[in-house]
Amino acid sequence: MSKINLNQEIKTIEKRLQQQIKSDDATLQAASHHLLKSGGKRIRPLFVILSSYVGEDQANEAAYRVATALELIHMATLVHDDVIDYSDKRRGKLTIEKKWDKPTAILTGNFLLARALEYLSEIENPEIHTTLSAAITEVCRGELFQFQDQFRVNQSMTNYLRRINRKTALLIQLSTEVGAMTSGADASTIRTMRQIGHYIGMSFQIIDDILDFTGTAEKLGKPVGSDLRNGHLTLPVLLEARRNADFKQKIASLHSNAPDALFTECIEQIRQSDVIIQSKEISAKYLDKAHQLLDQLPNENLKPLFEKLINKLQHRMR
Repeated sequence: MSKINLNQEIKTIEKRLQQQIKSDDATLQAASHHLLKSGGKRIRPLFVILSSYVGEDQANEAAYRVATALELIHMATLVHDDVIDYSDKRRGKLTIEKKWDKPTAILTGNFLLARALEYLSEIENPEIHTTLSAAITEVCRGELFQFQDQFRVNQSMTNYLRRINRKTALLIQLSTEVGAMTSGADASTIRTMRQIGHYIGMSFQIIDDILDFTGTAEKLGKPVGSDLRNGHLTLPVLLEARRNADFKQKIASLHSNAPDALFTECIEQIRQSDVIIQSKEISAKYLDKAHQLLDQLPNENLKPLFEKLINKLQHRMR
């Protein structure tokens, strides 16, 4: 196994992304570039490339195409999310809708998705296409369920976990699963990689849900408590509502036009609550499961690199 340089891999992916967002239409290209240059951890592409080292055909062209395409798909979902949530900012910069307009934002998301599918079309493995298309359908369902669950305080914890699985964990699960597929890994190894991605993805989203309350507007690139203000009841909120009837009543009274002071009061209550620690513990349990499966990988040199990426996620908590 050749030495993997994660920073070099990010540069390679960035070049491919720059190439894929080129368009004859100046507005589409400018809007896509605006989102691309706003940053991003490029976690998904890195997991694809790392996972391609579990089989014999390592870091091949198919792996780089999947890595690039998954990031384009992720970007497309971010643009559409911002439209649905009426978001003003993304990573500290104006959203495409705010900088241009809603039609431009929707079409930019469609453009990025189309580019991703076009880039994948060169790959000849039908299993990869079947897996990706089924997962993208589930991501769309996750977005729909999130919209239907807005401000619904009586939703179950299982409901929440299913939603974040579809909305976030699935793309990271795809990264490790399809990354392994590109390398010609056996079915058992692909299943293990799929589970590793699932556990990392679940932990990743729970961390995001915690940071939405504990972070600062400057670090988050958007207002603190944006999820709650948009009606998305995340793990800390559901845990607090389960143990505190008064808080549950407050959440039940929220709606998109509720007074800002009420949102601020609820956000502050979460920030001061033990549910932040409980949520961190649940996130850590998912990561523990991922660590246990990483121990089973046939390629010993891969584990430290996966650990490095996982640590990046954990350090966001501090």
